Order: sequence, then C-alpha cells, then structure tokens
Amino acid sequence: MIILFLLQHTVFTNLSIGNIIPDLLIILIFAVAYQNGKVAGIFVGISCGLMLDLTFGSVLGVYALCYMFIGYFCGFLATYYIKSDLILPLAVITVSEFVFSFYCYIVNRLIYGDTSLAYYFKRIMIPKVAYTLLLSVIVYKLLDYIYISILLQDEEDN
Repeated sequence: MIILFLLQHTVFTNLSIGNIIPDLLIILIFAVAYQNGKVAGIFVGISCGLMLDLTFGSVLGVYALCYMFIGYFCGFLATYYIKSDLILPLAVITVSEFVFSFYCYIVNRLIYGDTSLAYYFKRIMIPKVAYTLLLSVIVYKLLDYIYISILLQDEEDN
C-alpha cells in the first residue's frame, strides 16, 4: 500500500499528462476487495484514504470515507466476478474512479463555489479515469500475480 502511494505521488507525478496522475490506490483497493471481500476492502480503503487525508487533505477522514465505500462496493461485487475475466474488474475500477473523482469535485470544488462541472468532467475526470484504466491492466495483473504467489508460498509452508 505504501509502495503504491509513494509511486503515485512521486514517480507518476513526473509522468503526469496534463497534471493528471493515475489513482493506483483505487486499483489496490479493488484488488484487495476482489480477492478478500468486503471487510478487507473496507480496511484497505480506510487505510489508503487516511494516508491521503494525512498527506493532502484539509479535513481528516474525507478521503477515507470515500475509499471505504469504494472498498465495500468492490468487495460486495466480488461474489459476482469470474476470476479469469478482466472486463468486469476494469469496469468496476472505472466506475470507482468516476465516483471518487466526483466526490473530490464535491468536496474540493463545489463547496467553495466552483460550479464548473462540465469543465471538471472534461479536463480532469475523463483523463484521470482513462489514465487509471490504462495502468490498471498492468497494475491489477501484477497485484494478482503477487497475491497468487503469496498463496502458493503459504500452501507450500503448510
């Protein structure tokens, strides 16, 4: 979790496209909730959100709340996933990123009087979702591979 957080806010800050960076934490939350269910998704969502709150947030718990709901949503849908399918996970990551981006718009912009939703949607939300979706194919498969490797290692140890 910390590695992806640091990658997102160091390496990918330098690889930003139009000041847009991908949300690797959404991919992590999805991957954990997908493999382990709602409770794990909620825990990782709160943890990732608190890291964002402590680093960039003005109010503690704002990002944690949104990531918690995303973790629950992804864990809830885990019963409907086919593990070898990649289309549904990408769709869920896309919806999750849209939800998070819209939540950020409400918390960071709308409250302060910025009502230009069309501009925010076109210039920030769509590129961020696209960038996250592009990287999610690679990052999700990598996280899945790591998870399976850990499970196999645990089975060998037992």
